[in-house]
Amino acid sequence: MRLLTWLLLSGFALPALADSSTYPIHYHITLNPEKERAEVVIESDHGGQLKQLDFNLTYGDYSNFEANGSFEIEDDRAIWHPPAEDARLRFHATVTHERDPGEYDAMITEDWAIFRGDNIIPPAWARTDKGARAKAYLTFTLPEEWTSVTTGWKKLDDRRFRIDNSERRFDRPTGWMIAGKLGTRREQLGDTHLVVSAPKGSSLRRMDVITLITNVWPEVEKAFGTTPPKFAVIGHGEPMWRGALSGPNALFLHGDRPMVSENGTSTVIHELMHVVTRIRSKDKSDWLAEGLAEYYAVELMYRAGALTQQRRERTLNSLRKWADNDEVTNLRTGDSSGAITARAVLLFDELDREIQRVTDNKHSLDDVVHLMIEERVVSTEELRAFVEQVMGKPSATLDTPLLAKGDNNGD
Repeated sequence: MRLLTWLLLSGFALPALADSSTYPIHYHITLNPEKERAEVVIESDHGGQLKQLDFNLTYGDYSNFEANGSFEIEDDRAIWHPPAEDARLRFHATVTHERDPGEYDAMITEDWAIFRGDNIIPPAWARTDKGARAKAYLTFTLPEEWTSVTTGWKKLDDRRFRIDNSERRFDRPTGWMIAGKLGTRREQLGDTHLVVSAPKGSSLRRMDVITLITNVWPEVEKAFGTTPPKFAVIGHGEPMWRGALSGPNALFLHGDRPMVSENGTSTVIHELMHVVTRIRSKDKSDWLAEGLAEYYAVELMYRAGALTQQRRERTLNSLRKWADNDEVTNLRTGDSSGAITARAVLLFDELDREIQRVTDNKHSLDDVVHLMIEERVVSTEELRAFVEQVMGKPSATLDTPLLAKGDNNGD
């Protein structure tokens, strides 16, 4: 009876739980432009399955915590032991964040808000009953004149979303989000739902984004085999940060970024590769994740017929000049600069040709990427092992001083 009463008061219509090892958790975000903040409520009637949430508060600006059960803040952590029934935690999160002077990677105005859910809901370590999984939902309350909200999660109705990450037992609403007076375009690409959204009057060219992604999408499906059920492209012009950033199921794109740059690369497809493959690197191997994304930004457009063979070669030559001018001699750094990424693209192009030659065109770099997608977080040494698994022998291309792990290669 208490669960039913709580659901009715909260405005949620929670589906029946699949089994006794799942419990509901609801995130409610109220966007308040006047105070430039999000007012967050986390509620759960978990029946004792959720023992503790340990929040890391270093990812945003949080204040005004209120909770039932046991709650304490120590250093940069907030520790909550929620009661078994009617558990409720409330706090405020600052939305606007200046990334560079005069440029913002998150902002709330009287007409719209763009932010990452990661910064509104802090990451948390959950202690639960063995095998228990959260069944999570996100609901927004918007200012009266705002029309809609877009996220990379499955939309249940105008302002309610299902948060479901199969890789985690405790889900939270991560990724890029936008709300306000919006213009939105949608497209169904095979099994994937694409949403492109920006404030009305924005410089983001929504149909240009839709058209470019639609043209390369068949090649994305062929190359990687698996694609997300949904992803969103969220963007705007000034005063947002003049770049592009990917997240788990959405990417941000500044409205003034070209769909394809003069040198034949594409920021849109580069960030799309991060969203689709979700490959990350470790052990001074950022060149790997960034180089793969940039390589496929060129390669997929070529396979789709958007670049001719001659244009593809000119693009690679342009990247070669960039790497040579910056005298790139080692790829193993903490963060991959533009020149290092350019050199990494050339290495992956050579590696793809080696794999095809050694396997009599039975395999390619695509097959290696499949293995990396399964691993998700990959080092240079693991890349070598995956290539050897596909080719049946070590790679000569990867036996290069460019991949030497020295002591002075950065952190």
